[in-house]
Amino acid sequence: MTLPATGTTWDGAGFNDNDSRFLERGKLRAALIRDARGADTDISPHDSSGEVAWSPFAQDGKWRGDLLAFKRANGIWIENPDENEGFHMIGAFKDGDGPVSKPNLKNDDFMILQSNFPFDSDLTEEGEPFSFTAVETAKPVIRRLRNNLRLNDPDTGAVLVEAPGLADAGWGRTISGENPERQVLLVSEFRKNGLPVYTVDGYSLCRLTDIGNSKKDKKDSEAAELTYQPLPDGYFMAMQDGDYQPILRWTWVGGTGWAALFNSPVQQYIVDLGSPSAGTFTLTYGGLTTATIAYGAANSAVKSALVALDDGFGSSDWTVSGSSGGPYTVTVPGLTALTGSGAGLTDGDFSITPVTE
Repeated sequence: MTLPATGTTWDGAGFNDNDSRFLERGKLRAALIRDARGADTDISPHDSSGEVAWSPFAQDGKWRGDLLAFKRANGIWIENPDENEGFHMIGAFKDGDGPVSKPNLKNDDFMILQSNFPFDSDLTEEGEPFSFTAVETAKPVIRRLRNNLRLNDPDTGAVLVEAPGLADAGWGRTISGENPERQVLLVSEFRKNGLPVYTVDGYSLCRLTDIGNSKKDKKDSEAAELTYQPLPDGYFMAMQDGDYQPILRWTWVGGTGWAALFNSPVQQYIVDLGSPSAGTFTLTYGGLTTATIAYGAANSAVKSALVALDDGFGSSDWTVSGSSGGPYTVTVPGLTALTGSGAGLTDGDFSITPVTE
């Protein structure tokens, strides 16, 4: 870019545009866990075409009600009789002891004789361990996690976690050396201007790497911090930056608070061809231009042209309505403005108008 001839103020430069709506904190936190069982517990957010494959949100954008293996009915915990995803809720956390992410990085610095500063540095090791300290230690699922026991039958997926209150209950620390692989969702909800924003950090496969101290005391719970190390599993895949690739962690974000406050103030555009008699037009989004679209195209053809853009967005991210030949109402998936060209139309008056209300 050309260096500007004149400058501006602090505000004019945008340096004062701090926005508290992007602050994430709050007390609505939960951790969900189940055994990882390969393809049977695949939580990949996308399939190879970029379509949504798995999500903690229902189709209406709200929380799924079928995630948990146990539910509380009339004060009694029972195995969920309805079809469900088989996750177990960890339960309460002590104030100040919510789930903790503990990223670790190691670098190899190349030093030269002539300087005390690194001549080069290369990242050689990364880790994304996390931990939680569950205070409901009498809960059967916590007993099993503390003793590193399976939560599900590895072949059938049947729930092995016992219902609370069973006679002759007990759990043992085996000497087999087995370290069951888990799948964990760290769930949060906070509100901005009264509207909910949901976030979920998902780890498709992780193993226990550390157990903290447990104290029997009248002021503290017997909770022990459990630390897990996420690992690649060969199944966890996402469409990231236009490429379908393996991932270690995925963060789902949703809720009406996100849609209302954080998305582009303009998400819909009216594409009007102006009654042409022949020809074609194109649409441009994110610096990518569609193939030519016929002047009398149905809205499905317009959508197909947009979906075909190599921008990482799939069919579910675009909405196009309207009659064949337009006007078309196009809902875009992100922050970028929709533009286009009607230079190939005959007798048309091409225009794209943002919907601001």
